[in-house]
Amino acid sequence: MLHLKSKRNTEEETCPYCGGQVHICGSHSMKLRDMPINPGTRQDIEIAYHRYRCQSCARTFSEEITFKYPETRISTFLRFNIPISTVQKITGVHWDTIKRIQKEIMDEAIADRRRKLLREGYKPKHLAVDEFAIHKGHRYATCVMDLDTGDVLWVGKGRTKADFSIFFQEMDMDYLSEVEAVAMDMNASYNALVNEHMPWAEIVYDRYHMQAQFGKDVLGAVRLEEARKHNALAKQLKEDGFPKKEIKEEKWLYSEVKRARWILLAGEDSLSDKDVSSLKKILDDHASLALCHAMKEEMTRLFDLRDGDEARKGWIKWFEGAKSSGIPALVRFGELKEKRIDGLIAHASHPISTGKLEGFNNRIKVAKRIAYGYRDEDYFFSLIQFISIPSIRSQSLKKTRRAIFFPWK
Repeated sequence: MLHLKSKRNTEEETCPYCGGQVHICGSHSMKLRDMPINPGTRQDIEIAYHRYRCQSCARTFSEEITFKYPETRISTFLRFNIPISTVQKITGVHWDTIKRIQKEIMDEAIADRRRKLLREGYKPKHLAVDEFAIHKGHRYATCVMDLDTGDVLWVGKGRTKADFSIFFQEMDMDYLSEVEAVAMDMNASYNALVNEHMPWAEIVYDRYHMQAQFGKDVLGAVRLEEARKHNALAKQLKEDGFPKKEIKEEKWLYSEVKRARWILLAGEDSLSDKDVSSLKKILDDHASLALCHAMKEEMTRLFDLRDGDEARKGWIKWFEGAKSSGIPALVRFGELKEKRIDGLIAHASHPISTGKLEGFNNRIKVAKRIAYGYRDEDYFFSLIQFISIPSIRSQSLKKTRRAIFFPWK
């Protein structure tokens, strides 16, 4: 136990209410939990302080203890860069108290960041919206990022229309008045709400979601169908008593097509000469795969266009070709995605994507893994916004704890 006693003179104090002179009307003591000098030994500070009465307005107040953390019975020396569980084991301070202090520090840093941007007159122009998993069992949260600065503007539980509508209720719409475009996947809830609350902003559908879905639902489905044909033919040849050489060749073709997933999805520039030769042979022998591969290459070209009129003509032609291809998987994909053609065309004017937000989602996963998950979602969402601040984002997650406890460094 460390014993401290105030020796402050009454001449140094003035009434906080009226500024008048004061006199001592009593003495009190307070015990604060402190960082122990010796490991395994609890350390407290007992402080004897004064209570004053104003000679003018007769109000009373207590002497300020400068190293007491507000609304707690702990000293500010406990703000250091180690996990909550370690602080709790060393000091014995309640887990919730330590967590509340951390959250207050993070919220203060987030508020300071917003005030700084407002002073500079900054307003976001390009946003990205995406969801990420917060728990097992398909439980998600929605994240909104400013693509120009990398700041996470808002995080909310759920991914439904009702969940995302809270973003527009909590955000200052004047701050979003200069948003030109919003990147998103083809979630109908996000689309409808952005059109309703920010009709001046264009919807831009993320190219990587579109291309990934095409690779899975079209190229993947057609590739497996072609591979099954070779497998079925090999079985039929075996039943009909054909030579083993022909049966073995069909089985080899089955394996080759089955393993061709990556060379079909990759760009030809990234393929080796051997892979290019294998790809050419597969496309020459399988007309359906060749057509789907050509549609994939054309889709990539359309996303690289920067002229809106040319992009519109190209996408209209692409969807017409998909629907008239006669390939069931490609026809279904074309009919489904044609409804989103305006958001695909908008990519020519605003070549943005959710890529930066997807990358930040990996950082969220690492933070969640380090802590073995978070039960307090408010704390977790504050942490997400905190680690998106540029000065914090430039640090590794191992250094982020130092930024929480020592924000001035």
